[in-house]
Amino acid sequence: MNCEWLGHSTFLITNEAGGRLVTDPVDEKSIPNLKHVIADVITVSHRHFDHCAAERIGGEPAIKETVEPETLAGFSIRGFRTFHDEVKGAKRGPNVIFSIEADGQKIVHCGDLGHMPDDETLEAIKGCDILLLPVGGIFTVDGKAAWEITKRVAPKNVVPMHFFTSDLGFHLEPVDNFLAAAKADPAPIVINVPSRG
Repeated sequence: MNCEWLGHSTFLITNEAGGRLVTDPVDEKSIPNLKHVIADVITVSHRHFDHCAAERIGGEPAIKETVEPETLAGFSIRGFRTFHDEVKGAKRGPNVIFSIEADGQKIVHCGDLGHMPDDETLEAIKGCDILLLPVGGIFTVDGKAAWEITKRVAPKNVVPMHFFTSDLGFHLEPVDNFLAAAKADPAPIVINVPSRG
């Protein structure tokens, strides 16, 4: 699989058969210059404006929002119920973590995760190939909490997302806070800070 960051929490994942999946498409107000893509599948972790702008994605994609296991366009997708905050959704509602498998690899997209997942969820996603994890705080876990989650999941690679960038239309913490937490308490996990092409 190939995984390309389009900005914020939006990634384009392409499998060897040519299936194209987009995660949490960001709205035009938050990132106006999003690369135009065509997809077969869109995963939506929750219905906040900066994660569900499916109208920006070309083609006739299937929308996946539920946790039930499903195979779409060659991707095996399973969801895990979590929350957008540390008080079981009382502040910001529910969130879905998606496990996306194809070509013998597993990518886990955490959406707007706001807390440490329960042991059952951590076990199910443990050791994934790529963990896509919010680190920008304010609305999700911050850099320090994100690094604690990363260590518990022990992925081969972690890609921080949902952090402040110059083209984002609202404020989040920078990715540097996550990198500082990782430097202070290192673990054998490859960190790939994404950049937009």
